[in-house]
Amino acid sequence: MPSPFLESTLLGACPGLRESWESHRGTFVGNEGPDDRALFDAVRRHVVGLLAAGRIAEFSRFARALERLIGDADPILYDLLREELVVPLARDVRETGLEASRVEPYLGARTALVWSTAG
Repeated sequence: MPSPFLESTLLGACPGLRESWESHRGTFVGNEGPDDRALFDAVRRHVVGLLAAGRIAEFSRFARALERLIGDADPILYDLLREELVVPLARDVRETGLEASRVEPYLGARTALVWSTAG
């Protein structure tokens, strides 16, 4: 199961994702369920869609929430966010062909630093 804190924070920043995420969670039975990585994957796909559609205000809200998460993260959460969300998202954005100018102005300093490490 994903961390309730991460789920609440990320879905709060991406309200358009909430309904499809809840539907996805409903497909699991008992204690089984999606984990943090599944949540991050759904968030990445959603955010790339926002950028592709030019929905900058929504992307900006996500970027601010991500900056707060990174800034408040302990070393374990920081590594998880970096390796499972930020770096893969940077790669997804680049592979989609979206221009950096649509993303970089909205990244906070900590997020931008992690983003720049995506190879």
